[in-house]
Amino acid sequence: MLVASGIEFKDATPALLDADGIVLRKGSAGTARKPAAWQALARQQLPALAREDLHACGSHAWADWQGTPPAPGDADVAAMLGHHGALTPPSALRSRFLAFAHDDGWYLKLLYAAWDDVAQLLAGAIPPTLGALDMDALQRGSDAYWLQDGAVQVELKTHDIDSVLNRRL
Repeated sequence: MLVASGIEFKDATPALLDADGIVLRKGSAGTARKPAAWQALARQQLPALAREDLHACGSHAWADWQGTPPAPGDADVAAMLGHHGALTPPSALRSRFLAFAHDDGWYLKLLYAAWDDVAQLLAGAIPPTLGALDMDALQRGSDAYWLQDGAVQVELKTHDIDSVLNRRL
């Protein structure tokens, strides 16, 4: 799992273009009795979604899929997109990523199947002007990092993005 701030959905889109599409839940996660609605979007729809104001949705969740899109109303997909813990996508999706975001770009919790996939996503999402990450150290998960103006600084490992941003900005 990777927790980040500053990575928007549009930044992840290039890493998703070799998937067949994503399942997306916008807004509330729903409840166990009434899961939130989700939609399946084909790869061709992702650039248009990347231009949308996902920040206005508040929270959203997505997972990529390969092969046949999931059936509308699939309860496993609804449960997966409504859960914020260490849940893996249904095996039928063959997902590489499961993402939970709040205020697109503010908070991203990204679960991934293989490190190479997340390394590719980060390589495309982080402009070189912010600084270069030591991907081996990041994979080990021993530290957190703040990237700004070409400098990389060790940061507190936390899910409390607000405290980090309030201190840094």
